[in-house]
Amino acid sequence: MNTQTVFAAIDDALDTEAMVAACQEVVRTPSLSFEEGPVARIFARHLQDLGFDTVEIDANGNVIGVLRGTGNGPSLMVNGHIDHVPTGDMQDPFSGDLVDAARWGETGTAIYGRGTCDMKCNVMASAYAIAAIRKAGVQLQGDVVFVADIGEEVDSPLGVPSVIARGVRADFGLNTESSRGHVHIGHRGKIDVEITVHGRTSHASEPDNGINAVFEAAPFLTALQDYATRMRGDDVLGPATVTLISMKSAPDNGTAVVPDRCVIRVDRRYVRGETAESCEAELRDILDGIAAGNPDFRYDLNVVTHYPLMWVAPDSPVVLAALRGREAVTGRDDGVASWRFGVNGTFMCAAGIPTVGLGPGNEKWAHTPDEHILVADLIEACRIWTRTITEVCGIAAAR
Repeated sequence: MNTQTVFAAIDDALDTEAMVAACQEVVRTPSLSFEEGPVARIFARHLQDLGFDTVEIDANGNVIGVLRGTGNGPSLMVNGHIDHVPTGDMQDPFSGDLVDAARWGETGTAIYGRGTCDMKCNVMASAYAIAAIRKAGVQLQGDVVFVADIGEEVDSPLGVPSVIARGVRADFGLNTESSRGHVHIGHRGKIDVEITVHGRTSHASEPDNGINAVFEAAPFLTALQDYATRMRGDDVLGPATVTLISMKSAPDNGTAVVPDRCVIRVDRRYVRGETAESCEAELRDILDGIAAGNPDFRYDLNVVTHYPLMWVAPDSPVVLAALRGREAVTGRDDGVASWRFGVNGTFMCAAGIPTVGLGPGNEKWAHTPDEHILVADLIEACRIWTRTITEVCGIAAAR
């Protein structure tokens, strides 16, 4: 069989009706972070029904399935997460209804609900795409390792980092987070920093007897705004950023007490040429500068979380395979791009698994009351994924 015939057979083998129904099923099953058990069992059942050679739910709740090749080619890890953020004011968030996307200025039918584009539909669709290769009678050379992981929305190490740590590996990776079907090669890194500015309590009727920690923190807020105007940029990853994401004082129980603590959370996104350590040092320099001019200024700084920068070389075989797969399906060669937010592909890259990103859905709908994904985008992504997978893993035989 020639390549065109092989891909036609794979496209025909993709059961789009069953795939959409499976996507609706998982959207209708709530799966907040660390509450993914019921939806994990649904994924495992579908993997078994789709003919994966091995299927397991590990001790942390991650779903892992393997489609074995002949062992003569590179392996590929296909990853996405199965938790979702809280629903907020979203109306009927677990309906999983098929709706007209015209309400969002788009054309076609969409699946509506929390976790559609972020990202249970992406994960389920990728399972169906992988299975279509086998169903079409194509034997791959390398293994495909499917990992649907937990806790991504809260930066948990119990997700794909734990899967990799216990020895599940692959030569290359594919992260299916929403990217509008574009090929993404990375994203900025992030540190989430907690800064506590200290003061001294007093009765609120005698404020001069204390040191108000909120007032002490005010110069830092001004300096942070100035710092934000001096961020560097990156041709692919975009600009570095810094912003305040939380601020609270303590004691804060309604009593007449001047607060002796002001706790500030700062989100600092960094680009190539920067590191988590350099960003932390810059924040400390700002705080130390304030302390130099104010003997009462005291602070503690703690890096709460670090989400590493993700980067895979544009000429990596997995990137080139994804670019060729996208062009073959869409006729478009748009080059590479990047996510604005972080994805678990960064941990795969950090573990020495070069990982490309490509997923259906527009990421701007993630975490919003209008979260949805177009059915046509899911189908298109499946076709791109199958071409990417077969190129990376190699075709041993096709009937």
